[in-house]
Amino acid sequence: MATLIITEKNKAAEAIAKAIGSVKTVKKTKSLSIYLIPSKNIYVIPLRGHILEYRNTIAFKSWTNSNPRDIITNPNAIKKVPKIYAGPYIETLKEYSKISDHCIIATDADIEGCAIGLFDALPFVKQINPNIKISQLWLSSLQKNEIISKFNNLIPPKYSWGESGEVRAIIDAFIGFSATREVTNTLRPLLNKFRIKFTSIGRVQTSLLYLIYLREQEITNFIPEPYFLIDAILVHSNGIFRAHHQFNPFSKAQEVKARQIFQNIKYEKVGKLIDNSKNIIQRKPPNPLNTSKALVLLTKSLRISANRAMQTMNALYLNKIISYPRTDSDVYKPDFDHREIMQKFTLHSQYKNYTIKLLKNKRVNPTKGKKDMGDHPPITPLESLELNNSRFENNLQKKVYNILARHYLALFGEAAMESKQKLKILINEEPFRAQRILLISEGFLEIAPFLKPAYDEDIQIIGIEIPVKEILFEGKETKPPPRYTDTSLLILMEKNHLGTKSTRPVIIKLLLTRKLIEGMKYHYFITDLGKFLIQNLIEIWLPFLKPDFTKGVEEKLEEIKVKKISMNHVINEVRYEFLQLFDKFIINKHRLISKIDNYKMEYTNPLTSSNCPFCNKNPMKFINTKNKRFLVCSDENCKQFLSLPKNGKLELLDSICSICKFNIFRVILKKNNKSYTYYLCPKCWNDDHSKFCSNCNTYKISKGKCIKK
Repeated sequence: MATLIITEKNKAAEAIAKAIGSVKTVKKTKSLSIYLIPSKNIYVIPLRGHILEYRNTIAFKSWTNSNPRDIITNPNAIKKVPKIYAGPYIETLKEYSKISDHCIIATDADIEGCAIGLFDALPFVKQINPNIKISQLWLSSLQKNEIISKFNNLIPPKYSWGESGEVRAIIDAFIGFSATREVTNTLRPLLNKFRIKFTSIGRVQTSLLYLIYLREQEITNFIPEPYFLIDAILVHSNGIFRAHHQFNPFSKAQEVKARQIFQNIKYEKVGKLIDNSKNIIQRKPPNPLNTSKALVLLTKSLRISANRAMQTMNALYLNKIISYPRTDSDVYKPDFDHREIMQKFTLHSQYKNYTIKLLKNKRVNPTKGKKDMGDHPPITPLESLELNNSRFENNLQKKVYNILARHYLALFGEAAMESKQKLKILINEEPFRAQRILLISEGFLEIAPFLKPAYDEDIQIIGIEIPVKEILFEGKETKPPPRYTDTSLLILMEKNHLGTKSTRPVIIKLLLTRKLIEGMKYHYFITDLGKFLIQNLIEIWLPFLKPDFTKGVEEKLEEIKVKKISMNHVINEVRYEFLQLFDKFIINKHRLISKIDNYKMEYTNPLTSSNCPFCNKNPMKFINTKNKRFLVCSDENCKQFLSLPKNGKLELLDSICSICKFNIFRVILKKNNKSYTYYLCPKCWNDDHSKFCSNCNTYKISKGKCIKK
């Protein structure tokens, strides 16, 4: 009898087969080949990721003739069915199960891979051959030596890992299917405004959208606070440097005091040095990279999306260049052979000098992180490849590999040595401070310059008198928090237990695909559709939006993985919890329905809060269609109108112009992937097209409000 090996992807199947013995390729279809090892009578069958997915059953196919609530309560509302491309894979599994007495699951060595191998593929094998022996090939890389070693030491199937992934799929199906239908059906009269047929709801994606919305609200509602700085530009042997008043920043309440201090010292020409201390400090090498740390590093260093970073690492793994990129561990096991890997880098044109020095100094023990999860080692380069090597499929793979390889070698480096210079200066008895961080020796930063902070130049001072070039007084305003980037979204999701190390990049991409957020200049903005959705849900469904519910689900899934709790127990528990949340939506949705007519008017032709400047009796309607944009008096007897700019996104604000008392508009223009914002009062602008709020002599716009300068 034969042995059947099931892998998740074609490249993995080919690598495993070639490591075990001489291979004969058997073409099954245009997109499916299996790999036969005649000498061992082994057939290696690749899948294409998941070959099954959960869908609604026929009775629940209609969105209007079935109750979305029943999708939660009725276990028969969803079932697992083959994906559209799955037919040839299923038939091949059945065909070779007939002639095999041993099935080895060699799908990706993580929860998702276990779910694919043990819950998608294996049922078809056991359907044909119920008594077949089942083992698992658990790989951290596709290197030949590891494949052979692990093939000779197969493990029992990790059913609990597969159960965790399967339960996730079931929970996300009944939550997503029911919530998407119920919310869409409730808001359907308004969704035409956004030219969409449905709005997507999910326990992870909607919680993340809620957090992005909260940040947008922080930014929109942020009221800047004025503050004041007093700085001194001082002269030293090698140039000039800036010192800051000890009590910077001065608040608005301290403005008089700050101005008085400035008046007292603004003409001073000499400062007195009272302290010039230097402390030597160490900057320790980084810890090994798990998936979360790697994604944060790559998105920040390369300014790429989390999804592209994950896809690129996965491609490098399948090309046998790095170890498995989905791992929670940032600690290496004591028997990991670093010396063998480092020896390869002694031949690399860019890394060799650094690596040779490490080996010469016997620095072969890496730093340690906090977690050894026992699944895989931290992400590790396994080959020493020049960046022009043909095994790289594109430039991004080269860049990602370069960072991962350099980061790995940095683990063995010496600490960077820094000097922290602190200066205390008196200028007419007013205390000033300056601080400089200087790099004394690079240590590990020699190989990993992307980890290097911006360093200062040494301030050379002879004697105690320091010439003062200028005293500066500056008025500033506090800034709102920044919008999220891929890097900060990944950190936010990890902090709030949203998704897993592998699914987080996919969730961000899903929000983009559903047009709930949009990216611009490396930052994410919530779209009008995203705002509309959260604003309608936040009043009546806040417990679902908050991350606590999703966090609780993730904790239960982890308990399945470690065999503390059963699949059915978790499914039933979450089903009950979500049903309570769902019923809260049902009970309160009348509050949304009652507002729909108002929303229709607001989103179709919103009215100004100020009256028409011509008749001064009624508000004006904001006509904003694809071909027309203008304001017209809502009184048909008046019919006066105001033109509006043709370009840019227009937002009608509640605040009014301090000059003519008419509403202000925000105009957002996009050019070369950058966003530009300006404000205008349509009445002033129609009187004179050169009049914008930004060039008004008397007033200014601060957070959407027209205030005196």
